[in-house]
Amino acid sequence: MPDSGTAQWVRLCELNALAPTDARGFDLQGRGVDDLFVVRRHALLRGYINSCPHWPGASLPWRKHAYLDQGANHIVCHGHGAKFTLDDGLCVSGPCAGQHLQAVALRIEEGRYVSALLPMPR
Repeated sequence: MPDSGTAQWVRLCELNALAPTDARGFDLQGRGVDDLFVVRRHALLRGYINSCPHWPGASLPWRKHAYLDQGANHIVCHGHGAKFTLDDGLCVSGPCAGQHLQAVALRIEEGRYVSALLPMPR
């Protein structure tokens, strides 16, 4: 995402488009690679930049929307198998252990839309 001094709320999707346990990526710049992704696990809703701290710029999923492990307990980097917690993006195993995914602020608008606070290009 471009660096900027200003930020803007951008509507991503309707909340009901995310299953109770789900992850969904968003290609906001039309590059064919997700810029960010949203994780939902019941009441937990978190957003992260799609970039592994071990290899900045490396996309995490092995296919579109495939951010979670089989049990949907961790976010996984397909490149190195690093595992991250859902609630704060902390790497708990792999080459970037102790590092965090870059969080994106989220909010629910009008009781049904998921929006993210994103830097705007200058």
